[in-house]
Amino acid sequence: MIKPYKFIVCLLIFFSTLFITTNSQAAVKPFVELFEQIFKFFGKRADDVPLSDAGKKLEDLKGFDKTDEIIQTTETSKNFTNEITNFRINKASELKNSTNDNLLESHGVKNVDKITEAVDLSEIDISDFFEDNAAINTFRIFIWSGRVFRASNSFNKPDTNRVVAECRDNREVFYFTALLEKKKKWLLLSGNLKNVDKNNSGFKKQNLYVLTDIDEYIIFSTQTPKNKKFPLHYFIISKEGKFYHFNNVYGTESPEYIIANANKKIDETKFACLKL
Repeated sequence: MIKPYKFIVCLLIFFSTLFITTNSQAAVKPFVELFEQIFKFFGKRADDVPLSDAGKKLEDLKGFDKTDEIIQTTETSKNFTNEITNFRINKASELKNSTNDNLLESHGVKNVDKITEAVDLSEIDISDFFEDNAAINTFRIFIWSGRVFRASNSFNKPDTNRVVAECRDNREVFYFTALLEKKKKWLLLSGNLKNVDKNNSGFKKQNLYVLTDIDEYIIFSTQTPKNKKFPLHYFIISKEGKFYHFNNVYGTESPEYIIANANKKIDETKFACLKL
């Protein structure tokens, strides 16, 4: 068994070597303080050792090499917060005040005039607005009412024909615009901000596909990439304003799973939407 004095000598040699190598008092200071605590430990009975102070020193050392990481995380969070603030101040106002036609065109919807000016939607061939050979067409609802937005206190204060919602999960923020005035309603992805993977610029503006439209919730998806069978993202918004996002990474999952488990996903989710 190593005797206390031999152990202390070994520590002295180690810290001396470290000091000479780094030539920095600031770098060695935490180790010196820890050494003082150890010295006190061997000079006192165990019952007399101030454990709270010793524990603090150890916690300081645990984070000693993580300073850069903490600073980087703080800066990332600060930039992310600034992006959200900027969107709320500038982009949200634009979404609320633009005409329906301009909004639809900016989100890539074709034949806008033909749709918005139609008195009877039976005059429209809806196949013109469905994806070519896409499996998601089987689940899409072209004429939907948006009952979640109409009946929910989370989105309908005051009563409005246009809802701009900010929905978050633990990695990113989505901005959705619901146009509810006409007989044909539209749900649009108007913005996407990421707190991670800054090399990814986010989703482009696009028309979203409504898959389920009931009083309790609405289920919808992004468009399907050309090389995938199904969309890469599914979403649920409930009447309480709860939000669930499913990242269909490989584009292989049918929305059947999301539709069948919607109530469970809503109950379990910790994320929510806010009306802007």
